[in-house]
Amino acid sequence: MTFELEGRLNIVETPALQAAVDEVIGDTPAIVFDFKKLEYLSSAGLRILLTTQQAMEETGRPDVTVQGANADILGVFAVTGFDSVLNIK
Repeated sequence: MTFELEGRLNIVETPALQAAVDEVIGDTPAIVFDFKKLEYLSSAGLRILLTTQQAMEETGRPDVTVQGANADILGVFAVTGFDSVLNIK
């Protein structure tokens, strides 16, 4: 399952993304977050990535990938340590 995100992923947008992730978490072997069009990622967005990774690990399928992130978002991943938790391409 691929989630193509664009614009800003902040406290306003995260509930809809969380609901969409929750719908597929038990049925999908892998989740990809495509950040090619994402400009900004807040701590609320980071929380969704972390909880998705944890939920996938609980199902025995810990394959969560982030692809296409811009330099600013990659910097956030490096500072927060998410680059060692998620598969980032």
